[in-house]
Amino acid sequence: MTKRIDDLSVVLTSFAYREEYFPELEGLLATVRRHHPNWPIVAGRGPVSGFELPTMEVESPLGKCHRSLPVPLNLNGNVAGSVDDWRKITKMKAWWVTEVFREFGSLAGQPRRVLWLDADARLNGPLDVELDPNAEIVAAPWWRSPKHPGYESIAGGFMLFQGASNGPVTDVLKKWSDMCVAHIEKMPDPPLVPWGCGEMEVLNHILKIHPPSVGNYQLIELDARKYLGCVEDDGIPRPGALVDQWMMGKKMKNPHTRDRQWPPPEHERRSSRA
Repeated sequence: MTKRIDDLSVVLTSFAYREEYFPELEGLLATVRRHHPNWPIVAGRGPVSGFELPTMEVESPLGKCHRSLPVPLNLNGNVAGSVDDWRKITKMKAWWVTEVFREFGSLAGQPRRVLWLDADARLNGPLDVELDPNAEIVAAPWWRSPKHPGYESIAGGFMLFQGASNGPVTDVLKKWSDMCVAHIEKMPDPPLVPWGCGEMEVLNHILKIHPPSVGNYQLIELDARKYLGCVEDDGIPRPGALVDQWMMGKKMKNPHTRDRQWPPPEHERRSSRA
């Protein structure tokens, strides 16, 4: 029997790495608390100074602590190489989600249940994904590239992982984390895809070489129009989207866009949804 996740306990997690993302994270968590007030939240903010490796402060129902990436990021800063900087930071997501699943996933009970949302996401209502609450599951919106016909992929802005501490989903997460950490140490050449790979391209690769039929888990492809409402340059959210994605990558990915006034102020985002 399936249940909606708004009737289940789910550990909601996200992080803000770089100060530009701090207000984005606060805006996300406000909408999560509004629509899912009983969900435990594990949030990270960084970088925190005084540590040898890239470190975030972790806030959770268990209190505050710190977690450090196991390898240096070696960012190039606001120069030509910062597109790779952005990709390295996105790949921290794999390590982060895997750590949260391992260390905090039991806050949702058994099996563990962790939902990642990008910091620039905003909920427009309670999430209503239906699933078997006892199964091993990876669930996310399914994205089809408008620029690369025939390419489709799991989307990285909304990802739900459910499973036992030593089950198939844990294995998927470990493979994803290990590959992304290896890429942070040395970016792949050639990349997994011609346009350069971030964390979702890596996870898509893992799911293809370790599919549900082999891995003994369920892969639920969610409607991207509903759960991945990517807001375009006009600032008008997509009609019917339960999750608005305000696409901070439009500002942070490339050096020449870092001064761009995007996303719109929070009150404008709310009014555009009124």
